[in-house]
Amino acid sequence: MPAYKIVFTDYYYSDNNKEIRILKMLGDVEIVDCTKLCQGGAIEEDEVLDCVVDADAIICQFANISKKVIQNLKKCRIISRYAIGVDNINVEEAKKKGIVVSNVPDYCIEEVSDSTIAHILNCVRKISFANNLFQTDRWNYEKIKPIKRFSDQTLGFIAFGNIAKRVAEKLKAFNIKIIAHDPYFVDVEQQYNWINFVSMEKLLKKSDIISIHTPLNKETYHLIDRNKIDMMKENVIIINTSRGGVIDEESLEYGLKSNKIAFAGLDVLEYLDNDYKKSVLIKYPERVVITPHIAWYSEKSIEELQTKTALNVFEMFKNGKPLYSV
Repeated sequence: MPAYKIVFTDYYYSDNNKEIRILKMLGDVEIVDCTKLCQGGAIEEDEVLDCVVDADAIICQFANISKKVIQNLKKCRIISRYAIGVDNINVEEAKKKGIVVSNVPDYCIEEVSDSTIAHILNCVRKISFANNLFQTDRWNYEKIKPIKRFSDQTLGFIAFGNIAKRVAEKLKAFNIKIIAHDPYFVDVEQQYNWINFVSMEKLLKKSDIISIHTPLNKETYHLIDRNKIDMMKENVIIINTSRGGVIDEESLEYGLKSNKIAFAGLDVLEYLDNDYKKSVLIKYPERVVITPHIAWYSEKSIEELQTKTALNVFEMFKNGKPLYSV
């Protein structure tokens, strides 16, 4: 009988050969790949449950690892997700049952921070907007006015984790004023004493550009709502490369209609990647630049994500703890 049963519920990569090579270093293991059993793998609660009841480890991407799923697991020790966020996993229930939940918090820091900066500069310099005007024979300078000097503006980070830190480090040379709100951040070594940490209210009132980097959970769902938009400066720019549900899209539309919000650069929406066109925000193509959840992507980041997701499981069984846990 195999020492471990490891179930891949779902993934959207061309194959999982890298992961299997790593897992087979554990010795005699049974590997179940649900993408070989049904198209797209096991995503919904009941189909996931059918596949994982007797698993020692679960590797997932979008599968609904719900309270019901976790309560029915017989011997699972670790759930490892291909992602930074773990919002599709009931982490609280897993902890109650002594199951470790793992992620890969550092696999795409360079990519997402670069994409965040690209969105910021695109909105500040009105690049896409000007291109749309030019391509549709509506171009003149009056239509892009005003454009403020970037170094004269204040950038506010909502949450200051690994990606926000990297954005700040890269933008330091631009001499832009940076403020942040993160009640959980502690700068023990004073590495970021050049950043002013403020209350949420002050950040909303002072920022010309707001960049969102918080995870999605019960506390942060629709964190940016109509009340918070009303607190913001006029003609603010909003950037979101974290999770779509952090912004209430109807409130964001209200901000666009009232001209409280000048531009938005979004890599994530409140819909699955394939359903982005359901968003009300696609009605504002000149003022809302949407990249369809690509901020994380590079060939290198995929390789790193697949490798570390498997190593989380390998390390758990080999040495008693994964590379990363939440």
